[in-house]
Order: sequence, then C-alpha cells, then structure tokens
Amino acid sequence: MPWLINEDRAVKAKLQGLTVTDANAPDGRPVPVRYRLPEVELAQQTFPLIVIEHAGIEKADEREHRGQIWLPYAPEGTSGWWEDGATAFDVTQSPYLMEFPIPFDLRYRISVFTRLAEHDIALASRMMQRDMLPARFGFLEIPEDGTVRRLDLLGGPELADTRDENGKRLFRREYLISVSSEMLPSTADAYVKASSVALDFEYFSDHVTSP
Repeated sequence: MPWLINEDRAVKAKLQGLTVTDANAPDGRPVPVRYRLPEVELAQQTFPLIVIEHAGIEKADEREHRGQIWLPYAPEGTSGWWEDGATAFDVTQSPYLMEFPIPFDLRYRISVFTRLAEHDIALASRMMQRDMLPARFGFLEIPEDGTVRRLDLLGGPELADTRDENGKRLFRREYLISVSSEMLPSTADAYVKASSVALDFEYFSDHVTSP
C-alpha cells in the first residue's frame, strides 16, 4: 500500500520555479531543487540550490479518531471518482469506506544554499511568503488526491556560514517543516453506493397471509 510518495513530490513541486537575479543574470537565474539522496557534494553543485531531506515521521495522536469513514479523497495509488481536470468535486460521493486512517506528521528539513549574500536575502524573503513556507497558515497541495494539507514551519530560517569541500564560502538557510498526512490501516476497496431502493409492494401483498 503506497504512502509518502505524493507528499514528497508535492514538497519538491512547491519549492520549484524560483529564480534570483544578479549582475551576470539580470533576466533571472533558476534555483534547482533536489532531495539529499544519499549526499550532496556541494563542490560539484551549481548555486543557488535547495536541498530537501526527510527529518522524521511522528504519529499525530491529537488528530486520531475511531470508527469508519467514507474517505473524502482518493488514497495514494487508487483512482479518483471525479472527472479528470476537475477543480472541485463532491466528497460525499467517495466510494472508499474504511476505518479512520492513522494520522501522522511528516517532517522535512529544507536547506537553501547560495554563494552571494544578495541571493540569500532574496530567497529568504521569498520563502517566507504565504504560498511558500510562512510562519503560519502554511499549506501543501496534493494534486493526486485533491487534498490541501497543513504545513507548519517548526524552525527557521536559520542562517549559517558554511563551506564546501573545496573550502569555498556558502550561505545556508535551514528550515524545518511538518506536513499533515494519514496512513490507511488497510487496503482501500471501492464500494458502489446504492443510488435507489426498489420495493415491489404488489408482490409482497400477494404472498402475505392474514394472521
């Protein structure tokens, strides 16, 4: 049963598309985004650069429930019941009935590396905006299941002066974020909901005898 893949993709997608400008790139210099797998050899990279790494998974007891629920989203690896390209859909039409999912918080550490101080300040300002990693009301859109998750900034932006393997100076700003998620306790099976109930009263009246 797949899990975590959609969240990983969404975090990376949220950080992509940033640019910075300088004297040598007045029209904009793209900022690549990658995961730290397994390591980042900084001396071999181009900058600016955003690096993501997993920083833990914690069960979110305060969000836990018991019982059954019609899932208001399509579980990872299953098909949605809405039309392709739909921007809104009726969650009450979900075909997925199961036990309440187990809530988790996924933590990610995000490091922004730059060579120039002007790039460091520009990216720090951009990252604090509401659609990125704000101090409150952060969100993460998951297009695969049509959900918008809670994104909390737990730490940062912390600035550190570091150096690469060749001793060249780097500015590094580090962020720690938490993304809400759920793990399904069992395989998600789709059920077809009854759309109507047909009762043949005439049939029953012919076969019921009076006491």
